[in-house]
Amino acid sequence: MYFRTQPILPLSLLFLLLASGFVTALLGGSTFNLQLRHLWEALSGNQTLATELILSLRLPRVLIASAVGAALAISGALMQGITRNPLASPTLFGINAGAACLLVVGQTISIPLLSDMPLLIQTMLGALLAGAAVFLLSGGTTGRLHPSRMILAGVAVNALFLALTRTLLILDEQAQSVVSWLAGSLVDTDWTHWQQLWPAVLLGISVSLLLSQKLNLLALGDEAAAGLGGSPERLRLQVSAVVVLLAGSAVAVSGPIAFLGLLVPHLARLLVGQDYRMLLPTTGMLGAALLCWADYLSRLLIFPTETPVGLVLALLGAPFFIWLSRRQGRTA
Repeated sequence: MYFRTQPILPLSLLFLLLASGFVTALLGGSTFNLQLRHLWEALSGNQTLATELILSLRLPRVLIASAVGAALAISGALMQGITRNPLASPTLFGINAGAACLLVVGQTISIPLLSDMPLLIQTMLGALLAGAAVFLLSGGTTGRLHPSRMILAGVAVNALFLALTRTLLILDEQAQSVVSWLAGSLVDTDWTHWQQLWPAVLLGISVSLLLSQKLNLLALGDEAAAGLGGSPERLRLQVSAVVVLLAGSAVAVSGPIAFLGLLVPHLARLLVGQDYRMLLPTTGMLGAALLCWADYLSRLLIFPTETPVGLVLALLGAPFFIWLSRRQGRTA
């Protein structure tokens, strides 16, 4: 494909898509539709009702949407890389479910220390717990961390945490307050959430880019990677830690948003191919752009109520993923 031999063109188009989504989500909405001059006034320091709306409400929300979209999309690409499975994602491996479950536990059950922790720490611990369970069940302690066992363990862990979360929702009335968050939502996000989110996302993306060349070696197979001086088991452990960091921090703010980690890496591969040095930044930009546009649409679908952005992504992503699956089936 032409895009794969000329990566500057798709990256430029993705940058335009991200920039347009960022500005559209910043100015458009279900209640107030602003104009570009209001954005210029905000950048110039003029204090008006419109600029206050942009700076205090919409700007942190759009920044968070960009960071969450990039984090979840890149974590999906990383999971697919270490398992060599196109259906792998943080959702499939229980990372999102573990993060969500521990947050619900902390919000509904009075547990010393846990209930007093910030939401980011609670979800990170839940993601870490799920990742450790997958690691143990897939034979990580024996030094034989196999992709197939990781997938089976991930499915089991995901089902367990989902069952625990649903049980709490049924038994505890206080848990109903997080139902919207569990559907994936950016409502009521502010600068406090942004300050908690960006260091973890920046660290996770930076480390993932440093590991991109090793992921290219792993794509050749465990034997080839080991023959070229790499350790497949060590790399899978390192990448899994990065996935926990990215997915756990994103879920803390937005809730468990599906489809981003599953769908976006496939779209990025259509544009730039399999080289992780190009695939990861492309996936991050595409994930950020997609969540910005989805967040904008979530404000418009059912006015004046906001639709959970996770539902919007499911409506957009499910048909396309079906088409992509059929397309790959014909070319297999």
